[in-house]
Amino acid sequence: MAANGTRELVLIDGNSLAYRAFFALPEDLATSRGEPTNAIFGFASMLVKLVQEHGLQPTLVVWDAGTSGRAELYDDYKAQREETPDLLQQQLPALPEIVEAFGFRNLRVDGYEADDVIATIARRAASAGLDVLVVTGDRDLFQIVDDRIRVLATARGITDTKLYDRDAVVARYGIPPELVPDFVGLKGDTSDNIPGVPGIGEKTAAELLQRFGSLEEVLARVDEVSGTKRREKLRAHAEDARVSKQLATVVDTVPVELDPAALAPP
Repeated sequence: MAANGTRELVLIDGNSLAYRAFFALPEDLATSRGEPTNAIFGFASMLVKLVQEHGLQPTLVVWDAGTSGRAELYDDYKAQREETPDLLQQQLPALPEIVEAFGFRNLRVDGYEADDVIATIARRAASAGLDVLVVTGDRDLFQIVDDRIRVLATARGITDTKLYDRDAVVARYGIPPELVPDFVGLKGDTSDNIPGVPGIGEKTAAELLQRFGSLEEVLARVDEVSGTKRREKLRAHAEDARVSKQLATVVDTVPVELDPAALAPP
């Protein structure tokens, strides 16, 4: 339920939950015929927990179907990621069926990442006055958190989650949600192979944004940044920072033909 006790639209990053479930449970979990089931069991368990804690809500599970143009923007985007493990690959076809068994809907939009589809629908729904709960392990989606959109972030295992509203994002990172792309632009993101600026970690990135207000202002006023080496790296990697911010910024204009009101609670 939303903070005010009303019902809300739930948007789930299917790939994020699938990977979390697979790596959280032993790979030898299998049927009597030796068919792997750790991702299937973990994924279903996560959906059960979601229903138990938030009630049965209108729910859409979104799956990756491209990179939303990021691979064309930056050749090395997600290049370090290994192929999907074979044991997980065998289980993926069953997951949309589980979604449907719960009475939820699946959605893929060709050419786009799930994050961008979720951001598009979430902001469209929020603009229509609906409360939205996004379920994902990807912290980049914290950038869409606002008065109507919250993020339930998965952590370790299949049961550890934390709910983020605007105040929680600020408490965790020291910056508001709208500066998350700037934050990633400075610190990078190893999980997606986003470079950022070498030597700039979370603490320094937050401090710079607190002082200057945006990545663009940090780069424009680099002479005011303390530390000779830090200034040198910001100058040398300014373009990397700008590209990294662009990579981390969600696309909220995905051409998805879906009216959130059709999924919304009565």
